[in-house]
Amino acid sequence: MSQNGKYLLIFILVVIALTPLGLIAEGPAWGEWSVDEIRSMIGYVPQSIETTKPLISAIIPDYEISGVSALMSTWISAALGAGLIFAVMIGIKKLGKRAS
Repeated sequence: MSQNGKYLLIFILVVIALTPLGLIAEGPAWGEWSVDEIRSMIGYVPQSIETTKPLISAIIPDYEISGVSALMSTWISAALGAGLIFAVMIGIKKLGKRAS
């Protein structure tokens, strides 16, 4: 692994470790608003959000896994999210190499 790769891995692990800090915040996370919350914040809901928001469901709703503590659920959610992003980026990289 390159030096930059090691720094990136350390950064990702630190961010995952710090993710439970979000448990002490009140209200929804930025950008995770419901249609009703958007309506109350800005007075209306853009048509594109109103039609697509009900179609989207989270893999782990509210970052909670039944039978697992809130802290562990948050860490698992963060690790899965980072892993999915990593997998997508590897896929894009491979497609780019194949196209060239």
